[in-house]
Amino acid sequence: MYRHTPETGVDTGESTDADQAGTTAPERFAAGAVVASTFEELAPALPNEMAGLRRKLIHWLGEFSLDPDSTHDITLATYEALANVAAHAYPDGHGWARLQARRADDAITVTVTDTGCGIPATRPRVAGLRTSGGRGLLLIDQVTDQSDIDSDAKGTTVRMTWRPPALRNAG
Repeated sequence: MYRHTPETGVDTGESTDADQAGTTAPERFAAGAVVASTFEELAPALPNEMAGLRRKLIHWLGEFSLDPDSTHDITLATYEALANVAAHAYPDGHGWARLQARRADDAITVTVTDTGCGIPATRPRVAGLRTSGGRGLLLIDQVTDQSDIDSDAKGTTVRMTWRPPALRNAG
């Protein structure tokens, strides 16, 4: 499992390692190499840090024999969710983003979590022509096999799942 831990004493709003028991999935074998079936990173919710998380996810995805379209869709949707954290979750500018990914059988699930202000219940369902933004969540819906968003005043979790052809055929 890939994992980044923030500096000691930094309040990330995250649960303790004891609360995370069982989150490290067993290792899987692919083409003779040991591949971590889970990925997890925690980073400050800043645009350059979100780009760094995207690069690390791309590296992890490279361990699987995915087609370029699947890799692109996973990376694109994940970066949209991360960019939303950096742009909207923390109006005061201070907070964290957690990126988790897991391969289980024929699916890859990516979860982006923050402990920010949440998504307003009145957010537009359709992107406006005269607004900047508002298209990220719609894009996520279009390029995932399944997605759901849980949001309240304590934060937002975006869960996205794909079933790439290469993983369906590997069964």
